[in-house]
Amino acid sequence: MPVSLEARLVQGMALDTQTARTKISCPLHLEEALGRKRVKEPVTVGIPMPQSTVFEPSELVLLNDKSEFIPLQVQVLSKWFDESVQWVLLDFQASVESNCMTEYRVENRVEAEREVHPCPISIQHTSRSIKIDTGVAAFHVNKEILRPFDLVEVQGVSILGGEGSRVVLTDPDGKGYEPKISDITMETQGPLRATLKVMGTMCNDTNAPVNFFSRLTFYAGCNFVKLDFTLHNPRAARHPGGLWDIGDEGSIFFKDLSFYTTLDGAFPITTRWNVQLNEPFTRQDYRELEIYQDSSGGPNWKCHNHANRFGEVMHSFQGFRVKVDGVTIREGKRATPIIGIESDGKGLAGVVEGFWQNFPKTLEVQGNRLSLRLFPHHYRDVYELQGGEQKTHTLFLQFSLASDDMTEIGWFHHRLLPQSTPEWYAHSKAISYLTPRNQDTNSAYLSLIDSAIKGDQTFCDRREIIDEYGWRHFGELYADHEAVGHVGEKPFVSHYNNQYDPIFGGLVEYLRSGNPAWFYLMQDLARHVIDIDIYHTQKDRPLYNGGYFWHTDHYTEAGTATHRAYSKMSLGTRSPHIYGGGPSNEHNYTTGLLTYFFLTGDMGAYEAVEGLADWVVRVDDGSTGWFRFFDRRPTGWASCTVSRNYHGPGRGAGNSINALLDGYRLMRKSNYLEKAEGLIRRCIHPSENIGERNLDDVEYRWSYIVFLQILGKYLDLKVENNQNDYMYGYSRASLIHYAKWMVEHEVPYKQVLDRVNIPTETWPAQDVRKSNVFMFAAKHSRGPLRDIFLEKADFFFRASVSDLLSFPTCKLTRPIVLLLVNGFMRSYFQMNPNEMAPEPFRTYDFGQPQSFTPQCSELYRVKEWGVAGLEALKKFSSKVAGIPRAK
Repeated sequence: MPVSLEARLVQGMALDTQTARTKISCPLHLEEALGRKRVKEPVTVGIPMPQSTVFEPSELVLLNDKSEFIPLQVQVLSKWFDESVQWVLLDFQASVESNCMTEYRVENRVEAEREVHPCPISIQHTSRSIKIDTGVAAFHVNKEILRPFDLVEVQGVSILGGEGSRVVLTDPDGKGYEPKISDITMETQGPLRATLKVMGTMCNDTNAPVNFFSRLTFYAGCNFVKLDFTLHNPRAARHPGGLWDIGDEGSIFFKDLSFYTTLDGAFPITTRWNVQLNEPFTRQDYRELEIYQDSSGGPNWKCHNHANRFGEVMHSFQGFRVKVDGVTIREGKRATPIIGIESDGKGLAGVVEGFWQNFPKTLEVQGNRLSLRLFPHHYRDVYELQGGEQKTHTLFLQFSLASDDMTEIGWFHHRLLPQSTPEWYAHSKAISYLTPRNQDTNSAYLSLIDSAIKGDQTFCDRREIIDEYGWRHFGELYADHEAVGHVGEKPFVSHYNNQYDPIFGGLVEYLRSGNPAWFYLMQDLARHVIDIDIYHTQKDRPLYNGGYFWHTDHYTEAGTATHRAYSKMSLGTRSPHIYGGGPSNEHNYTTGLLTYFFLTGDMGAYEAVEGLADWVVRVDDGSTGWFRFFDRRPTGWASCTVSRNYHGPGRGAGNSINALLDGYRLMRKSNYLEKAEGLIRRCIHPSENIGERNLDDVEYRWSYIVFLQILGKYLDLKVENNQNDYMYGYSRASLIHYAKWMVEHEVPYKQVLDRVNIPTETWPAQDVRKSNVFMFAAKHSRGPLRDIFLEKADFFFRASVSDLLSFPTCKLTRPIVLLLVNGFMRSYFQMNPNEMAPEPFRTYDFGQPQSFTPQCSELYRVKEWGVAGLEALKKFSSKVAGIPRAK
């Protein structure tokens, strides 16, 4: 809804009475914490705009703390229903004194004089290459092989010499493969930032079964490039028996992946390097220098979390070593190095982001060649990339003349993080129900969620327990709740895989509080999820292709299944009839990745959300797959929960609908919204007999409240889009129908723990969801019923927090995530007790509930029914020819 005049004045917005346009003034704060003066450092940040305030991104201007106009590049990420800007991606170059904070402001001015960058990026295409000229440096990118550069010139002087630059993948037999390009496009092309996306296959005389894609980002007036490189195994894993251990036939093995860049210069070559932030550079003439991080350097650096396909941990030593001409001159635990070489007035320098966290890694100088080894051959084992797995690394390369100060590139390791105020984020309403943290009075709740980033057992601290580091693990949360009751000298290894979407909860808390610790924690997790937790293949069964892997199965160790839930090493603890599986609709979380995209413009997150929404559509499509020859009904895989035969309200359907809603918000594809509405009609009805759902079976039916939360989110989208139609009325009536039932039947989970298999602290944490359902229901109700719903919302929120605190295990990962993701809504309704949604414009006849039978369900029941099932199958086979194609 449009913001009131009074609210605009409060939020730094005012109404221009002459033009009837809303003027905005959005603050952007930048804090320098590294102790280095920043001068025109490129920054990229996503900022929300209140509805109906900005319709043309060209209206936006940026001013510094002296009210001077600063060059600004603007890209719209999403729009409100009225076509005004909702999220916008801003690029600019910031200057901040060391250990200081400064403020920029974004305003909308139609007739303002805009500052133009003196060196805007220019791009030229030839038949063989693309030339990106930043005004200071010109980068020539080959269109056939990602070297990545044929030529780099700084102020007209060629920097590369000899072999130039190369990217090489080496297999276990020493055979080298270069990245052959199949597609190259300018993904972003603006005056301040340009991003080139390159895709292809690693090859030499024959193609290797491994793909790559890379994004090269260039900045106006800068002599460096940011390079994101992703190595991807497109094969399907074989996963016999639903077990996903490494050593699988679908894996690829290799020994090294390195970027080589050769300096055009004569000997002697001067090397400059350090291994810690703010450490003075060592400057000397070396023939060879090697900085190698073998393991995390942490106290549990040899944890069996790092076991290879043979169950062995192959780390050689704790931390890093520096060698000069083959002799070790320094050792340490965790390196954050910078390395560069100089000769004849020219220089090269390189940085790998997350160097020690994503071990093993090597920075290396050999004569006039600088090598950044993302998977270094120094490690005493081959690397295994599982079927459908990928890994992305980010590195920076600087090309300079002698007059440039290479010591200033330390900021590559600690970039500025622009952020607006919690008040601005809240009143933009781009994130529903967000309120500034300093206005939240629920102190016990806040204290619980703060344990994720404060105290002596933060989520980062918990990484150390199982050494959740290395290229495959870094960013993951430790599922310590699974280790309760574990005995033994070795820690219990279990991976969380973003269950219940802590990415979203953490980013919301970042926006509410302004504390960057939340952002960095969730950025690491988002990057991990995008690469490791999603199954990046289309060569497996339709149910699995592109899906999202479960967390490590409950109360079993990860074994050698890494982040893929089910390991052969845990078969002894579970029945083989119920153990094993793959990606599932019940573990499909997209909202955090969507929010991360809006805040950063990270296209990997964009592609992940789009892919997971497409997965929902594809997995439910009965017109594909082998069974289509017999039956074209929807498969039901998008809507089932716990059992293939249950298609009522549950988290399976809820997560599917949520992914579709996020995909719709991202891309405005109508088929996503239509599919979501189809699943709603399939799973719930305003007049159904709720008693037949058996919702008192807490163990297997508890997640109907997840579905109702997503139904509330759907209704919010309908209100935002001004779509007061049949489905709005249908969903609203269904929500109120269930909320009324909950008033009579729901009690805090702590009172019914005798009905669950394992009475853990997670159950009372789940009660916060009931509070949210009642708040949604109150928003869509009137009179005494609304008051009852609000009272119940307050009751279950307080019960959730107090009952959770009664458990000594209240601060384990899972319960904290549940509060983090679901608890912030309470503060909003406390501050806005009169929040109400519009009533339906008309009365609809919703008819009677219709049963849903998924594709070939009769076949799945044969095993359960025995002889009777075979008879049913014969009858089924005689009629399938008459079943129409599913829509």
